[in-house]
Amino acid sequence: MLVTESSPSAESAGAPTNLVIGIELSDYPDPDSVGLSSLVLTTGVFRVPETYHVDLANKAVLMTPVGFLDGDLGYTVTILDSLSSLADCSTKPAQIAFQTGDGPVDNPPAAVPTFSDLQPILESRCAGGCHADNSGGCLPSPMSDLSLCAAEARQALIDVPSMEVSSLLRVAPGDSARSYLLRKVLPATTGGGPIPGTLGQREPPGDPLTSDELATLTAWIDGGALP
Repeated sequence: MLVTESSPSAESAGAPTNLVIGIELSDYPDPDSVGLSSLVLTTGVFRVPETYHVDLANKAVLMTPVGFLDGDLGYTVTILDSLSSLADCSTKPAQIAFQTGDGPVDNPPAAVPTFSDLQPILESRCAGGCHADNSGGCLPSPMSDLSLCAAEARQALIDVPSMEVSSLLRVAPGDSARSYLLRKVLPATTGGGPIPGTLGQREPPGDPLTSDELATLTAWIDGGALP
Protein backbone atom coordinates (compact mmCIF):
# COMPACT_ATOMS: atom_id res chain seq x y z
CA MET A 1 0.00 0.00 0.00
CA LEU A 2 1.30 3.44 -0.93
CA VAL A 3 0.70 6.97 0.25
CA THR A 4 -0.87 8.63 -2.81
CA GLU A 5 -1.58 12.13 -1.50
CA SER A 6 -1.49 14.17 1.67
CA SER A 7 -2.90 17.36 3.12
CA PRO A 8 -0.86 19.38 3.74
CA SER A 9 1.34 18.25 0.87
CA ALA A 10 4.99 17.36 1.37
CA GLU A 11 7.37 20.30 1.73
CA SER A 12 4.50 22.80 1.82
CA ALA A 13 4.41 25.94 3.97
CA GLY A 14 1.67 28.01 5.55
CA ALA A 15 -0.42 25.17 6.98
CA PRO A 16 -3.00 26.38 9.52
CA THR A 17 -2.19 25.67 13.14
CA ASN A 18 -5.59 23.98 13.65
CA LEU A 19 -5.26 21.64 10.69
CA VAL A 20 -6.45 18.05 10.27
CA ILE A 21 -3.77 16.03 8.49
CA GLY A 22 -5.09 13.79 5.71
CA ILE A 23 -3.15 10.76 4.43
CA GLU A 24 -4.65 9.20 1.29
CA LEU A 25 -3.64 5.64 0.43
CA SER A 26 -3.79 3.28 -2.53
CA ASP A 27 -5.96 0.74 -0.68
CA TYR A 28 -8.45 0.59 2.17
CA PRO A 29 -6.57 1.05 5.48
CA ASP A 30 -7.29 -1.42 8.28
CA PRO A 31 -8.50 0.71 11.22
CA ASP A 32 -7.02 -1.82 13.65
CA SER A 33 -3.54 -0.95 12.33
CA VAL A 34 -3.96 2.82 12.74
CA GLY A 35 -2.38 4.44 15.77
CA LEU A 36 0.83 5.55 17.42
CA SER A 37 2.66 2.45 16.20
CA SER A 38 1.97 3.32 12.54
CA LEU A 39 1.53 7.11 12.26
CA VAL A 40 3.47 9.72 14.22
CA LEU A 41 3.53 13.54 14.09
CA THR A 42 6.73 15.16 15.36
CA THR A 43 8.51 18.49 15.48
CA GLY A 44 12.23 18.03 15.94
CA VAL A 45 12.60 15.26 18.52
CA PHE A 46 9.21 15.92 20.14
CA ARG A 47 6.08 13.88 19.38
CA VAL A 48 2.82 15.75 19.00
CA PRO A 49 -0.19 13.98 20.54
CA GLU A 50 -2.95 13.35 18.02
CA THR A 51 -6.16 11.41 17.49
CA TYR A 52 -6.86 9.21 14.48
CA HIS A 53 -9.86 8.61 12.26
CA VAL A 54 -10.19 6.27 9.29
CA ASP A 55 -12.22 7.37 6.24
CA LEU A 56 -12.64 4.08 4.38
CA ALA A 57 -14.70 5.53 1.54
CA ASN A 58 -11.78 7.78 0.58
CA LYS A 59 -9.04 5.30 1.56
CA ALA A 60 -7.68 7.85 4.00
CA VAL A 61 -6.46 8.30 7.55
CA LEU A 62 -7.07 11.61 9.31
CA MET A 63 -4.77 12.79 12.11
CA THR A 64 -6.00 15.58 14.38
CA PRO A 65 -3.39 17.13 16.69
CA VAL A 66 -4.51 17.58 20.28
CA GLY A 67 -4.54 21.38 20.52
CA PHE A 68 -3.19 23.93 18.05
CA LEU A 69 0.24 23.48 16.50
CA ASP A 70 2.84 26.19 16.95
CA GLY A 71 3.02 28.78 14.20
CA ASP A 72 5.90 29.08 11.74
CA LEU A 73 7.35 25.73 12.75
CA GLY A 74 8.33 22.59 10.87
CA TYR A 75 6.51 19.29 11.45
CA THR A 76 6.91 15.76 10.06
CA VAL A 77 4.37 12.97 9.64
CA THR A 78 6.01 9.53 9.63
CA ILE A 79 4.08 6.62 8.15
CA LEU A 80 5.42 3.19 9.14
CA ASP A 81 4.98 -0.22 7.53
CA SER A 82 2.84 -1.32 10.48
CA LEU A 83 -0.01 0.58 8.80
CA SER A 84 -1.71 -2.12 6.75
CA SER A 85 -4.65 -2.50 4.40
CA LEU A 86 -7.73 -4.64 4.89
CA ALA A 87 -6.05 -6.99 2.42
CA ASP A 88 -3.16 -7.26 4.92
CA CYS A 89 -0.64 -5.38 2.77
CA SER A 90 1.89 -3.20 4.57
CA THR A 91 2.39 0.45 3.70
CA LYS A 92 5.64 1.55 2.15
CA PRO A 93 7.21 3.83 4.81
CA ALA A 94 7.07 7.54 4.03
CA GLN A 95 7.59 10.94 5.60
CA ILE A 96 5.72 14.15 4.93
CA ALA A 97 7.34 17.36 6.13
CA PHE A 98 5.48 20.67 6.20
CA GLN A 99 5.61 24.05 7.91
CA THR A 100 2.79 25.87 9.66
CA GLY A 101 1.78 29.44 9.00
CA ASP A 102 1.07 32.14 11.54
CA GLY A 103 -2.23 30.90 12.96
CA PRO A 104 -5.51 29.00 12.65
CA VAL A 105 -8.23 29.29 10.05
CA ASP A 106 -11.98 29.41 10.55
CA ASN A 107 -13.20 25.90 9.84
CA PRO A 108 -16.85 25.49 10.91
CA PRO A 109 -17.98 21.88 11.31
CA ALA A 110 -20.07 20.38 8.54
CA ALA A 111 -23.72 19.61 9.21
CA VAL A 112 -24.24 16.03 10.42
CA PRO A 113 -26.74 14.02 8.34
CA THR A 114 -29.74 12.49 10.07
CA PHE A 115 -31.43 9.22 9.25
CA SER A 116 -33.97 11.10 7.13
CA ASP A 117 -31.05 12.11 4.87
CA LEU A 118 -29.90 8.50 4.57
CA GLN A 119 -33.26 6.77 4.14
CA PRO A 120 -33.83 7.85 0.50
CA ILE A 121 -30.50 6.21 -0.39
CA LEU A 122 -31.50 2.98 1.33
CA GLU A 123 -34.88 3.01 -0.38
CA SER A 124 -33.52 3.70 -3.86
CA ARG A 125 -30.44 1.46 -3.72
CA CYS A 126 -31.18 -1.29 -1.17
CA ALA A 127 -34.88 -2.06 -1.58
CA GLY A 128 -35.64 -3.98 -4.78
CA GLY A 129 -37.48 -6.69 -2.88
CA CYS A 130 -34.43 -7.73 -0.85
CA HIS A 131 -34.39 -5.54 2.26
CA ALA A 132 -37.61 -3.64 1.56
CA ASP A 133 -40.31 -3.90 -1.07
CA ASN A 134 -40.06 -1.92 -4.28
CA SER A 135 -42.08 0.95 -2.82
CA GLY A 136 -39.93 1.13 0.32
CA GLY A 137 -42.35 -0.78 2.52
CA CYS A 138 -41.38 -3.45 5.04
CA LEU A 139 -41.01 -7.12 4.12
CA PRO A 140 -42.07 -9.99 6.42
CA SER A 141 -38.78 -11.84 5.81
CA PRO A 142 -36.08 -9.50 4.46
CA MET A 143 -32.83 -10.95 3.16
CA SER A 144 -30.27 -11.69 5.90
CA ASP A 145 -32.90 -10.61 8.42
CA LEU A 146 -32.00 -6.99 7.56
CA SER A 147 -35.01 -4.76 7.06
CA LEU A 148 -34.21 -1.39 5.50
CA CYS A 149 -37.70 0.00 5.25
CA ALA A 150 -38.16 3.38 6.90
CA ALA A 151 -40.01 2.03 9.93
CA GLU A 152 -37.41 -0.62 10.80
CA ALA A 153 -34.06 0.24 9.23
CA ARG A 154 -32.40 2.28 11.99
CA GLN A 155 -33.26 -0.26 14.69
CA ALA A 156 -32.07 -3.10 12.43
CA LEU A 157 -28.70 -1.42 11.84
CA ILE A 158 -27.44 0.29 14.99
CA ASP A 159 -25.38 -1.83 17.39
CA VAL A 160 -26.61 -5.03 15.72
CA PRO A 161 -23.90 -7.62 14.89
CA SER A 162 -23.59 -8.48 11.22
CA MET A 163 -24.83 -11.95 10.33
CA GLU A 164 -21.91 -12.41 7.91
CA VAL A 165 -19.08 -11.11 10.15
CA SER A 166 -20.35 -11.17 13.73
CA SER A 167 -17.26 -9.38 15.08
CA LEU A 168 -18.45 -6.22 13.32
CA LEU A 169 -21.62 -4.29 14.01
CA ARG A 170 -23.81 -3.40 11.07
CA VAL A 171 -23.51 0.22 12.24
CA ALA A 172 -21.16 1.24 15.04
CA PRO A 173 -22.21 4.84 15.79
CA GLY A 174 -19.22 7.17 15.52
CA ASP A 175 -17.04 4.58 13.75
CA SER A 176 -17.86 4.10 10.07
CA ALA A 177 -14.59 2.24 9.41
CA ARG A 178 -15.69 -0.56 11.75
CA SER A 179 -19.29 -0.60 10.51
CA TYR A 180 -20.05 -3.61 8.33
CA LEU A 181 -22.72 -1.71 6.38
CA LEU A 182 -20.11 0.67 4.96
CA ARG A 183 -17.63 -2.12 4.21
CA LYS A 184 -20.35 -4.09 2.44
CA VAL A 185 -21.12 -1.28 -0.03
CA LEU A 186 -17.52 -0.34 -0.86
CA PRO A 187 -16.12 -1.83 -4.09
CA ALA A 188 -12.71 -3.52 -4.11
CA THR A 189 -12.13 -1.81 -7.46
CA THR A 190 -14.21 0.65 -9.46
CA GLY A 191 -17.43 -1.20 -10.17
CA GLY A 192 -15.91 -4.35 -8.65
CA GLY A 193 -16.63 -6.95 -6.03
CA PRO A 194 -16.53 -6.75 -2.23
CA ILE A 195 -13.56 -5.48 -0.27
CA PRO A 196 -11.49 -7.94 1.82
CA GLY A 197 -13.06 -8.95 5.10
CA THR A 198 -16.64 -9.04 3.81
CA LEU A 199 -18.57 -12.10 2.72
CA GLY A 200 -20.88 -12.62 -0.23
CA GLN A 201 -21.28 -10.06 -2.98
CA ARG A 202 -20.71 -6.34 -2.79
CA GLU A 203 -24.01 -4.54 -2.24
CA PRO A 204 -26.15 -3.27 -3.81
CA PRO A 205 -26.07 -5.32 -7.02
CA GLY A 206 -25.16 -3.32 -10.09
CA ASP A 207 -23.38 0.00 -9.88
CA PRO A 208 -21.74 0.91 -6.57
CA LEU A 209 -23.05 3.80 -4.50
CA THR A 210 -21.92 7.18 -5.78
CA SER A 211 -19.29 9.19 -3.93
CA ASP A 212 -22.03 11.52 -2.64
CA GLU A 213 -24.09 8.58 -1.36
CA LEU A 214 -21.04 7.08 0.35
CA ALA A 215 -20.22 10.47 1.88
CA THR A 216 -23.74 10.72 3.33
CA LEU A 217 -23.58 7.20 4.77
CA THR A 218 -20.11 7.77 6.23
CA ALA A 219 -21.01 11.14 7.76
CA TRP A 220 -24.23 9.75 9.22
CA ILE A 221 -22.39 6.92 10.99
CA ASP A 222 -19.46 9.06 12.13
CA GLY A 223 -21.85 11.74 13.37
CA GLY A 224 -23.46 9.27 15.76
CA ALA A 225 -26.11 7.67 13.49
CA LEU A 226 -28.67 10.33 14.41
CA PRO A 227 -32.40 9.59 14.10
